[in-house]
Amino acid sequence: MLASGLNLMSSDRGLGPRAQRDITAAAAAGRFTVDDPKLAMAVAAGALLGLGKLLQDEPERDDAAAADRVTQDVLRLFGLPADEAHDICTRPLPGLDDAGEERFR
Repeated sequence: MLASGLNLMSSDRGLGPRAQRDITAAAAAGRFTVDDPKLAMAVAAGALLGLGKLLQDEPERDDAAAADRVTQDVLRLFGLPADEAHDICTRPLPGLDDAGEERFR
């Protein structure tokens, strides 16, 4: 992912289009305060790639804690209050069968 992540960001398949869809939907629902979803996608992708490189360079770092922190920071950057971003990032992850059912709640 680190080698081709920037290309994946603009791909018409995979996680890129889904992330773009989710950012756009969250903005339309009033959850995010972004006026340019494509730029927001670039910010989120940059944070993800930066985190990936940091974890590669520092394998002793707590990857779960770092991922939660970066996610909270990106959510706050997109307009969520800090306490809400923290709450979202401390919830258990949904199972694969539940994906999408709790979106934007």
